Amino acid sequence: MADQHAESGDNIVPELTESEKEQLEKEREKEAEKNSTKCPPAPEFPLADRVKELGLDVPLESPEFYEELKTKPSTYYKDMKELPDCAAKKYIPDIARRYIELERRIKVLESTLWALPREDRSLEEDRFEILTELLDKACQGFEIWDEHVERNIKYGHRVVLEARLLHLIESKFDIIEEICAKFDKLKGDQHGVNNEREFLRYEIRHCDLMFTEIHESFLKSYLDLEW
Repeated sequence: MADQHAESGDNIVPELTESEKEQLEKEREKEAEKNSTKCPPAPEFPLADRVKELGLDVPLESPEFYEELKTKPSTYYKDMKELPDCAAKKYIPDIARRYIELERRIKVLESTLWALPREDRSLEEDRFEILTELLDKACQGFEIWDEHVERNIKYGHRVVLEARLLHLIESKFDIIEEICAKFDKLKGDQHGVNNEREFLRYEIRHCDLMFTEIHESFLKSYLDLEW
């Protein structure tokens, strides 16, 4: 059954929707505009190209199996480290799908950030800058994924580490979204802004610590060391 699905050439990673294609086209048209408030163009989903290039999106189980996985949180994979390769490999296409969908959130988040009302040298400008810094930091997680995606690592280890990295990026994106949705609530509130800044600084440091830990665990798996 698994071979039949693999040979079919189908994949479970969704193609861009018409609205996403239109958004990309609009971004291209705007690139020529010189406007200081314009959101810089983001990469057009390079991770999706890597997934297809490496065949990580080719299903190894039935469509129903992967539909069921869509209902699970990324933490679903946290205890699969000791699964044998034959049992763990089937989860790779689902994790690849999650990474692609997460990467697609970057453009939305960037557009949301650049649309925030702010004046030069204002509290809002300071908040915008640190939110952007957190977004940039979280996106470094995609580079870690890319660095280790072709290493010869046990599938159980890969599933756990890729899901852990995925959850970390996801959580930082969620924080940015939540703050942007309530951005006006701290207008003129220096104390509240200071607290928010300290919180976001912590989240940035947390990213660094976790990225180091996950990166080292990938290397230990590759070298067949315990972690």
